[in-house]
Amino acid sequence: MLNNLKLIKPLTASQVFDIWREIEEPLEHWRGVWQSKGFKSWEDWRHTTHAPLFEKELNWNLYKVNEPAKSVPEWRGGMFHGWSKWFYNSFQEKPPFLKDLLAHPGVNNHWYVREIANNFPSPTTLTALRMPNGDIVVVEGMHRVCAITMLAHDNKPLNAEVFVMIADWPEKEPPRLGTGWSKD
Repeated sequence: MLNNLKLIKPLTASQVFDIWREIEEPLEHWRGVWQSKGFKSWEDWRHTTHAPLFEKELNWNLYKVNEPAKSVPEWRGGMFHGWSKWFYNSFQEKPPFLKDLLAHPGVNNHWYVREIANNFPSPTTLTALRMPNGDIVVVEGMHRVCAITMLAHDNKPLNAEVFVMIADWPEKEPPRLGTGWSKD
């Protein structure tokens, strides 16, 4: 499943987190989210929501995504509590493939996904895991991958450089990310 990806370089977990911080921390709408949930900082919020990624020693690599409109729709969404609760319930396979997830009206009509699709940031860097079966599962950048999938579905051009930081995930199931999961 790493076809259409060109290896750029290996990364440390710290570098992955720093790249993610550069992209997301300055976005004002995320500040409201983490503050409303009672977190003291963006870093505190993300270390909590993505704890499974930081509890394991993962080997990360940075890749350039060649033909993102072709490959990204074949990736799977991440197991985020909110996405699972609001969008994945109608899919048998969880998490669903992005190309299938786009059929959900809540995703297809999502204001932020549409906003990104209309003004896609370039360059952009996503974060994902490669599962033992080869599937790529997004762990950061869901709105952007949905926007890429929407552009591909609508046959609209994507004039952007897309990169992805990927680590091999050792478990059969993707990690549950976010807050609010029951302790089953």
